[in-house]
Amino acid sequence: MAKSRKGQKIKPWTAQEEDRLLANVEKNVLCLTKAFKQTSKEIQRTPGAVAARWYARTSITSGRTLFMTVSGKHVAVNRKNSKGTPLKLSLYKRILALLGFSY
Repeated sequence: MAKSRKGQKIKPWTAQEEDRLLANVEKNVLCLTKAFKQTSKEIQRTPGAVAARWYARTSITSGRTLFMTVSGKHVAVNRKNSKGTPLKLSLYKRILALLGFSY
């Protein structure tokens, strides 16, 4: 088992813990802090550890889009405050893509 900088053992994340995190974020999309606190109670990890896992790995690699923010210049998937990915499509093509139509 790996150790942190402070010498504490790092407990690896299981698939069930990832699923609980995704489920709680899906239920509490408008308040990620609430989702992190609920998940931390369920899986016996700190809210900070849960938040770190969400931002560092789960939100990026889950393959699921739970929410997104779109501005005139960027799209941020599973992020609320971020520069996101620069847009290369027109607004019309982006809307069609979100609705599942090909262009």
